[in-house]
Amino acid sequence: MKTAVLLPVYNPDEKFLHLVEELNKRGFKVVAVNDGSKERCDEYFRRAEEYADVIGYKENKGKGFALKRGFEYIGNNLADEVDYIVTADSDGQHAIEDIERVAKLTRKTDGIVLGMRDLSEKIPIKSRIGNDMSKVIYTIVTGVFLRDNQSGLRGFPVRLCMWLQDIPGNKYEFELNVLATAHKEGMKVTGIDIKTIYENNNKNTHFRPIKDTVRIQKSLWSYGLISALLYFLYVLTICILVWFNIPYFYYWLIGIFIWVTAMHAVLNVFSAGIRHRQKISVVYYVTCSIKYCIASLIMLLFYFQGWNMIIGGVTSLLTIMVLSYVFGRSGILGKV
Repeated sequence: MKTAVLLPVYNPDEKFLHLVEELNKRGFKVVAVNDGSKERCDEYFRRAEEYADVIGYKENKGKGFALKRGFEYIGNNLADEVDYIVTADSDGQHAIEDIERVAKLTRKTDGIVLGMRDLSEKIPIKSRIGNDMSKVIYTIVTGVFLRDNQSGLRGFPVRLCMWLQDIPGNKYEFELNVLATAHKEGMKVTGIDIKTIYENNNKNTHFRPIKDTVRIQKSLWSYGLISALLYFLYVLTICILVWFNIPYFYYWLIGIFIWVTAMHAVLNVFSAGIRHRQKISVVYYVTCSIKYCIASLIMLLFYFQGWNMIIGGVTSLLTIMVLSYVFGRSGILGKV
């Protein structure tokens, strides 16, 4: 059985033709998705048909949409021919040797594989800003630290084609959503080091630093919405207990702490979906309990000192975010 290499393509050049020809020579089934490229690029796609299955559409819809169209094509037409899929960029950012290594590891693990670049090297500023921001926020939201969560070089078993098509996002945010959903649903992601390649200082990239970064971060924060709402409601409830001087304040506090921690667990499990339910991690819920407990202690400190409780609530929420990042960096909940 072959491994398919899926290439989302927008306004290609000669590098694209060299890539599909070389991948074909090395035994890969190549699928190229024309993401509404300009008419001047038609000749490249025509020549690529000798080495790849070329599909596409006339209007540019974004990298995520192109990848999902490719997953749909492979799932419907090539499921009997290939077992695994490697997604890669078509602009020369991924070395063919790294594509082969990702394909080999995907076959070995039979799971999701993420190619990770060494982002400590000198890279273009517009790429560094987006990568650094997403690393921090991804760790806070998911509790898992990824050295590189925006790499497009990845491996998947073909059986995940339908799952991948269901993940939201049609632009660059789609790839981050894939990782966030996988971690949320308890699916293992295996990392592998790859070369860091930015040709011509990455001037040919279609990534828009401000617009696409905002889109990615907005999408990522949505994955932490349940946790954020629960933390906020917990702190707000404590404030209400204090402001109205509710009798047996401490007993109420203990009861609410137990209830909201349990709700955090239940909602996260049910939000994982039907096909890939989140695996219940004892460590995950212990860390949640620790964060709620510390939030409670901060609120009590502000209460007994007679300080402003609104500031206390904001301090509690900020502390929870910092703890989430610290737990993520420590690798307690997983590290790729």
